[in-house]
Parts: sequence; structure tokens; C-alpha cells
Amino acid sequence: MRLSKSLYARIALILLLGLAVSQGVSFLLQNQERTDVVQQARGQNFSEQIASAVQLLEASTPTQRQQSLAALTRSGLRAEFLSTDAVHPNPPRGSLPAILAQRLGGAREVRVKGNGPVGASVPGAMARSVDVQLADGQWVRLTEQAAKAAATPALSTALLAQLGLTLALVAGVTLLAVRQTTQPLSQLALAADRLGHDLDAAPLSETGSSEMQQAAKAFNTMQTRIRALVEERERALAAVSHDLRTPLTRMRLRCELIEDDNLREQLGSDIDAMAALIDSTLAYLRGQQSQEAVRPLDLNALLACLIDDARVQGRTVTLQGIASNFYPGRLSGLRRALQNLIDNAFKHGACNVTLTVQDDHQWLRLGVQDDGPGIVPQELTRVTEPYYRCDQARSQADGSVGLGLAIVSDVARLHGGTLELANLPGGGLGATLCLPRRMV
Repeated sequence: MRLSKSLYARIALILLLGLAVSQGVSFLLQNQERTDVVQQARGQNFSEQIASAVQLLEASTPTQRQQSLAALTRSGLRAEFLSTDAVHPNPPRGSLPAILAQRLGGAREVRVKGNGPVGASVPGAMARSVDVQLADGQWVRLTEQAAKAAATPALSTALLAQLGLTLALVAGVTLLAVRQTTQPLSQLALAADRLGHDLDAAPLSETGSSEMQQAAKAFNTMQTRIRALVEERERALAAVSHDLRTPLTRMRLRCELIEDDNLREQLGSDIDAMAALIDSTLAYLRGQQSQEAVRPLDLNALLACLIDDARVQGRTVTLQGIASNFYPGRLSGLRRALQNLIDNAFKHGACNVTLTVQDDHQWLRLGVQDDGPGIVPQELTRVTEPYYRCDQARSQADGSVGLGLAIVSDVARLHGGTLELANLPGGGLGATLCLPRRMV
């Protein structure tokens, strides 16, 4: 399962995105508040500078005012005297008039170019400028030099580090909490998948939240009931096998007492067909519930044994490829599946069969390719159904009951894999057992 599709990843992503958004909004609000405080302080400082400049100019004699203007320029304010018609038109908003009245002991006429508060400053904007009428009626324009109109100081490295550390700690705790919450679900999914391969698997631990405890308890109860049903089925199969073979044996004995040779042979053939059908059905049902232990298998040795058995029967079977490593599987099931594929190929007209092996770190593919007539494409998806036979006449003649490929498909599923059937380009049928290297 890809991590991006897991419940853990999705919940973690949602929580982390929410955390990042909340942290971002908090940072913006904090930074905006800090900017407002800094601008307010700068506006207050600028107002104090204006008041001090007005005090200095009013305390200076007309002959000393030029020297006072030069002193103000060195302190960061550019001052110049104005005529009445050059004065800015708008009265200011904000605290500047009140500060001047408090510092100078009386109100002064103040004008600005815009209609905003005097203390406001925007980084990158023009320097602030104020026109003030002195006590003797002279207007003076006081302008903040551009070098003084600095932007809001950046946040300190220590503060940014603290914010990053806080975000990392909260994210870590969030991921841990999500992992603890979703882990029981992952364990439940693994247990459900494992149940399909092993009914005797250990029960699921009933821990975690009350909901997960309830789910685990229900799962364990289901596993117990399924195991009981399978055991009951095994007992029923044993009883049916005995009860069916007993009358068949009596029929066979009585058939031998028939004097008519043709009738005796016909009844004997019917009895053999019934016995083969019963044996195939019981074998198929037993194979579905097989609980054979999984163990490392040397597939190269298994394939060599199958080839030797075919050679003894006069069949031509060759091998292409080798398994690179042992495979964890069920020996009887895989041997039976491969033998069924080989028998099925020769039974349906093949003269030569090739066993193929393709192995990598994820999948093991065991193929059986023949040079027979193949299967009609429309039938490829149905031939793995129990009791389905493409050619009814030929299947009855060779004793087939239509369970061979169904058994192979069940063995593949028992190992967590699939059976793939396809007609070969040069003629014949290719049957491939696709088995995962890592069984769940």
C-alpha cells in the first residue's frame, strides 16, 4: 500500500496542513501587531521630534534661526521657512496637535499634505512632512529625512528558531498521535488478509480505543466461527466420502455378476466415471480448506521432479529459467497445481510442454506453455470455474470433470497470487502462476 493512500498519511496531512495554516495565521497576526506597535512608537517619536524642533526655533532669535535649521538637519529633520500660500492644505489626524499643545504650552496650527495621521509611515513611501506655525506666525516645514524612514525591523533569528522548534514539536506529537490511532486499523487489515491464508492464525489483540476493542472482539469471534464451520465441513467430507464409496463398491461387485459382457463393461465404465467424479470433487473441496504449513521450497528441485515424472510417462517437458531463491509456499499445493497444468496440456492435444520460470525480488512466475490447440478466447475467463468444460464430448471421454484449472486457481489464491491464461502467438496455451515473493 502506498503511503499517500493510507489513512495514516491522509489524517496526518490534514492535521499538519491545519497546524501550518494556524501557525501561519498566528505569525501574520503577531507580525501585524508588532508592525502596528513599531509604527505607533515611530509616530510618537516623530511627534516628539516636531515638538522639540518647534521649541528650538521659537527659542531662537531671527538671526539664530538659520543656525537652528542647520542643527535640525544634522539631527534628521530638514526644516525650511514657508510663505502662507505654500502651506499644506489639510489639518492632521492623530496625536501631533495634542503633543505640541502639551509640550509648548499652547495650541499651534499644523498642516499636512495628505489626510492621514502624521505618525503613520509606510516602508518605501515618501518621507513624512509637517507644516507648523510658530508662535510669531512664521510657518516652517519639517520633513523627515529619507534615511530615517526605515522599514519595520525583521523578526529576530531567535524568535524564528523558537517558532520553528514549536512547529516541529507539535508536528511530531501530531504524527505520533495519528500513528497510535491508525495502527490498530492496520493490524486489523493485516489480520483479515492473513485469515484468508491461515485459519489458525493468532487472534487479534483486543487493545486500543473502545471502538477498536469492539472491532477486534468481533473479528476474533468471526474467526472462531469460520474455523468451527471448516472443521464441521471436514467431518462432513469424511462421512460423505465413506458413505459414497461404500455403495459404489457394492455396485462394482454386483456388476461382476452380470453375464452380459457388453452390459457389464458399460455399467463398469459408469461406475468408474462416478468414482472419478466423487474423488475429484472431494479432492477439490479438501484442497480449498488445506491448512498445509508454509515452508521454504526449492522450486528448482520440484520442477526437476515433475520433468522426471513426465519423462517416465513418455512425455516431452523442458525447462526455461531457474528460481533465484527459495520460495515460502505449500509444497503439496504447488506440486498439484503444476502437475494439473502439465496433465491438462497433454490431455488436450499437446505434444511438447515447456516450464518457464521468471523470478525477481517481488514476484515468482511459473509458466506451463504447450503447443496444443489452445482455448477459444471467449472461454479463457470461464475455464477456471469449477465443473466447466470447453469440450463436453472430449472431457467426458478422457474422464475430466472440469476441476483441474479450478484447483490451480485456488492454489494460486492460497499463496496470494493469481492464475493467468493466454493463447500463445505461435499456437498453444500459456498458463502462468503469478506468486508474490512475500506472502501476507
